Amino acid sequence: MKYTLMASLLMLSRPVFAHDIDHEHIHTEDGWNAKAGFVSDVDVKARLWSARGKNQEEIEARASYLANQFDSPRTPEEKAKDQAFKQRFKDAIFVNTILPAALGVKGFSKADVAKGFQRNVDAGVSLMSVSTYNFPDSQISDELNTFSQTNDLANELGLKKIHTVKDLRNNHRQGKASYVMNTQGADFAIADMSLVEKYNAMGVKQMNFVYNTDNALAGGGTNNNSGVTELGKKFIRRANQAGVLIDVSHSSSQTAIDAAKYSSKPIIASHSNAYGLLPIGRNLNDEAIIAIGDNGGAVCSTGVGMFLNKEGDASPEAFAKHVVYTANLIGKDRTCFSTDYLHNYEDFLTTMLPYDEKFPPELGFGAPTENTTVEQGWVVARVLSEQYGWSDSEIRGFLGENVLRVYEASWDTAQ
Repeated sequence: MKYTLMASLLMLSRPVFAHDIDHEHIHTEDGWNAKAGFVSDVDVKARLWSARGKNQEEIEARASYLANQFDSPRTPEEKAKDQAFKQRFKDAIFVNTILPAALGVKGFSKADVAKGFQRNVDAGVSLMSVSTYNFPDSQISDELNTFSQTNDLANELGLKKIHTVKDLRNNHRQGKASYVMNTQGADFAIADMSLVEKYNAMGVKQMNFVYNTDNALAGGGTNNNSGVTELGKKFIRRANQAGVLIDVSHSSSQTAIDAAKYSSKPIIASHSNAYGLLPIGRNLNDEAIIAIGDNGGAVCSTGVGMFLNKEGDASPEAFAKHVVYTANLIGKDRTCFSTDYLHNYEDFLTTMLPYDEKFPPELGFGAPTENTTVEQGWVVARVLSEQYGWSDSEIRGFLGENVLRVYEASWDTAQ
């Protein structure tokens, strides 16, 4: 078998073919070997598979295969213990810092979004941060329409939009679930920084610079070799002044380090795991985690199995390992919870698998993976309590109070 080493540096706007990939790889029969392992060009049931050049039927077959393995399983006995633990903390504020469920984003129907909202409410979530924007091509229409449609549906379902942590606490006392909106990229701000204030007024309280790949504001986690630009510094100052929380998940570790340095307010990694446990670009290295902690911010571990370990195991025990690792670096009071759970996973994959520059299989994206469900946030807390000896106060911090401190620093003290 003949092997050919190829390492092509491509502009993202160029077409990308199977033989012309922006990551080092060695071609073999029916695929190539890359950093994350063998990428098949033919077998939709392989661990890693390339959607490049594939037809719709092949993409749908891959999406169906992956979706059947998504939920992290629990036995009836485990569920009974989980429920008893949840009852102990029934008055606690429970925050899910990332909920991908918005109308106007590709792959999300109204039924999908409603299901995501309702599942979080049923799980006892007090506040959900709803992702409404990733990158320009992820939107069906402009982001303003997404914000408006998503707000309308949330209101139909009885959710209460908040602008401050004080609003949340008032809603919680009344037994009402709250939401805010976030963006996982800020390409819209590159040409018009005034949109930071405009969108904040609409309820977008948290913004990231970039969704995986570099833009004019900062470096993304895909290449993971650049940080905040001069324009990105202006974005930070604008967000700080407006009361918008800076998020660095999907950004590079250097971007996280820079953001922590330049932000006058605490920042957040809303859904990021530890590179020290799984060295992939989507996770943050120790220096980045420590920088966020030193800034007064918080790092919210997340339930995507392929960000937790090589096996894609998203059990609460696997999740808790990242929480504890993070706590050992920056303190238990700087940890928090997110699922990044897609309630329309098969439809999402069907839409997004072709975006190989955002989700390159050479780096492990698109592998079979479980996801910690929102209900299992309580189970992660139980693992922290029973296996790691966290106190009840520390558990309440992990469930919500830690991240509320970070939210409050931006939202309740806006200039």
